[in-house]
Amino acid sequence: MSLLQSFCNHFYKNKTKTIFIVDILYMKDLNAFYGFKNGDFILLQLYKLLKSKIKNEILSYLKHKVCIDIKNIHVDVFTITLIEDLEKADIINIKNIIYKNIISSQFFLHNSDVSIDIDITIGCSKGKGQELLVFAERALHNAKMNYIHFMYYDSKLFKSHFINEELLTTLHRNILDKTVEPFFQPIQDNKTSKIVKYEALMRLYDKEGNILMPQTFIEKARKYRLFNKLMEILILKVIDYIKKYKIDVSINLDYNDILNPTMKNIIIDNIKNSKVGSYITVEILESKKISNYYLVNDFINDLKAFNVKIAIDDFGSGFSNYEHILNINTDYIKLDGSLIKKIDEDIYYNLLKSIVLFSKEQNIKIVAEFVSNLKILRYVKSLDIDYSQGYYIGKPQRIEKIMENKIER
Repeated sequence: MSLLQSFCNHFYKNKTKTIFIVDILYMKDLNAFYGFKNGDFILLQLYKLLKSKIKNEILSYLKHKVCIDIKNIHVDVFTITLIEDLEKADIINIKNIIYKNIISSQFFLHNSDVSIDIDITIGCSKGKGQELLVFAERALHNAKMNYIHFMYYDSKLFKSHFINEELLTTLHRNILDKTVEPFFQPIQDNKTSKIVKYEALMRLYDKEGNILMPQTFIEKARKYRLFNKLMEILILKVIDYIKKYKIDVSINLDYNDILNPTMKNIIIDNIKNSKVGSYITVEILESKKISNYYLVNDFINDLKAFNVKIAIDDFGSGFSNYEHILNINTDYIKLDGSLIKKIDEDIYYNLLKSIVLFSKEQNIKIVAEFVSNLKILRYVKSLDIDYSQGYYIGKPQRIEKIMENKIER
């Protein structure tokens, strides 16, 4: 470690840092094909590229002095740490500098004129704590799982997601105290402009009474094998509210939940015993993961026996979901938010128009999500989309607030 780097680490140890993790893809294959000697030689060339050209380009882009520390922390994993609280736009631009330089470079084999290219994935995070590397590693992992070359996690937003002991205690407390609470987001009929149903979204509370959003606990709850208990409390509360207020409600289920016999029994048994099936719509999330339509339709048929309706969520993501409409006995499709956000662009408007036409020919109702302003709502209505949902229509709220607003209307 250089004298300058030692000074930076000591003097700025409590400053906000931004860390990029660079992971070479398929390094094991490169070692297998070309041998470990060539593998090490490629790593050495990448390290030199990071320390020279890429570092200099980052400094040139920032236009001011900043401490940059570059390390090889694992065989094929490098970190670039900037002692700087970078804005999101700067993070993206620096990521581009790193990514474009590496994938456009040729890496030579040892004692040979033969050169190859390499591919990488980058994870990034910023913050002050010692757990910063953990957040960046998590971002890297998720980028790989989603087959994308970059992902960023802000440690401030995801901190509670990684404090395992505290989160586990919070999950147990919400289960024991039954404080799992559905927040309801309204769904509007576009012909009448009236609220006709609601989507139930799970919320938990920490020990201070602050609301925890799903992205901070859902994945961990599944890993801790507590998600079924949370979901059961949610379903029972939703059923109670349906009985009390006679409202139509959508409940979200992941494809993996459908394959889970325990979850399947929880849902069907509670709906069967409560006799409120006609008020419930089950939204199937992550529909792109569906590989066994027989099991999915078996579950759907069990639900439909109690007059439950079915929706496919995030339809249109990846532009490859038409097969789901043909293979799943669905009543609704919910258009993916990424399409609705760009509805004012001709290519997306025409794509949505084709989806709407296809769905109407199949007698399937359509819901537009992420309707965040009047402009989007007008475009949605121009396509004759049946329903709208989003912050312009209404934010998720507790049932008491929903009923209060309903009375005011």
